[in-house]
Amino acid sequence: MTTVADEGRPSGRAETMGVWFAVKETLRKPQFWFGFTMILPLLIWYWIFSFGPIIQAFRMSTVAYKLLDPGNSPFVGLGNFIKISQHPLFWVSVKNTILWAVYSFVFHLPLAMLIAVCLSKVKRGRNVYQALIFVPVVVSLVAVSLLFKMLMDPEVGQLNKLFSSVGLPELQWLSSSSSALPTAVVIATWKGLGFFVVILTAGMLNIPSELYDAGLVDGTNPWQQFWLITMPLMSHTILLVTVLLAIGSLQEFTLPTVLFGSEGGPGNSTFLYNLLVYQEAFLDIRFGTATAASLFQFAFILTISILQIKLLRPSWTY
Repeated sequence: MTTVADEGRPSGRAETMGVWFAVKETLRKPQFWFGFTMILPLLIWYWIFSFGPIIQAFRMSTVAYKLLDPGNSPFVGLGNFIKISQHPLFWVSVKNTILWAVYSFVFHLPLAMLIAVCLSKVKRGRNVYQALIFVPVVVSLVAVSLLFKMLMDPEVGQLNKLFSSVGLPELQWLSSSSSALPTAVVIATWKGLGFFVVILTAGMLNIPSELYDAGLVDGTNPWQQFWLITMPLMSHTILLVTVLLAIGSLQEFTLPTVLFGSEGGPGNSTFLYNLLVYQEAFLDIRFGTATAASLFQFAFILTISILQIKLLRPSWTY
């Protein structure tokens, strides 16, 4: 029995014919083939260097990978995941990586927000100030790490000489297990702060000035304007910054490796998760467990990012 609603609705065959007709019409257009030709090299690039290796990683994590004979690598299922979780430094690396991420948020966000607020109030020369703050971002990370390693050397470092010249006690910047990790995060903060300052400043400059004028009419002071106008309207930008900061800090590798070596000293206090992956893959030549560790990291970072988006994403826009 056909209802009135069914009479006005096209049949499944008609819908399929309509889709095929639209596809044929699209394939006849030269704009489609021009766009496809332009994007094809990019798709090939991503397949070879991104998507393909990711798919291969899932297979490698389930086999005892043999570097010289990959085809005969025996299947071990979840054995690599169990083995890496039982590594004596697994939980040490997890704890240090989470500490690094927490320190990064504590150091980066308030300082970047403060500088961005100051820059948003500057009327002349703002671009010059932004360029100067952004300079460390484009400097080689290895060069920055070596520079600070020299400056903070406990015996010949210039910082301790400066402290002793003014009567202050010399500090074990990078040679003490209690100060090595926070000191390294401070260096990373100096290196990457300009990136987040530029993003936050752009977000603040995008807020309509009429809202601040209305706040002045209502008698709000600068502190109230910041909390009642700037922070709510910066929600989308702050979400972007927190996600990028979390992804970057949870994958830190170069700076602690240059400063402390692949052992993560002193006393494993700077042994981060990526150092564990590096040791498994390139020192112990266990690519199966290294891949399993990388997938653990991928799942953790993906979960953190989704939680950040769910918890911090505002349900409005302007």
